[in-house]
Amino acid sequence: MKPVLHDMLTRLPGALGAAVVGLDGIPVEIATAGPGVNMELVAAEGIGLVRQSGWTQAGDNSTSPEEIAIAGPSRVTILRALGAGYFLCLVTGPGTIPGKARYEAWRAGLRLREVLG
Repeated sequence: MKPVLHDMLTRLPGALGAAVVGLDGIPVEIATAGPGVNMELVAAEGIGLVRQSGWTQAGDNSTSPEEIAIAGPSRVTILRALGAGYFLCLVTGPGTIPGKARYEAWRAGLRLREVLG
């Protein structure tokens, strides 16, 4: 999983970090592009939002969303369902094009789904 996360971070200018996280909020794998982002905290907060929204099927239900994007003044966090109760959490900083971030999260998500089986 780590090579997939690192590959995504290197292709995305302004990416700060990424993690594969379960519904318990505990990251299974983390990759960062440098200091300044606490991926454990961001992933736990993101999964808290997922649980509050009722999106617990992790993409297994055809009516469940595939992605949630949280935009703030200095960061965008993207949570993408991987299936089997796992999510990709991508954090980007200023200057990152949101559409490119969503595309890279989708692309990495496809590869991570293969790894997770």
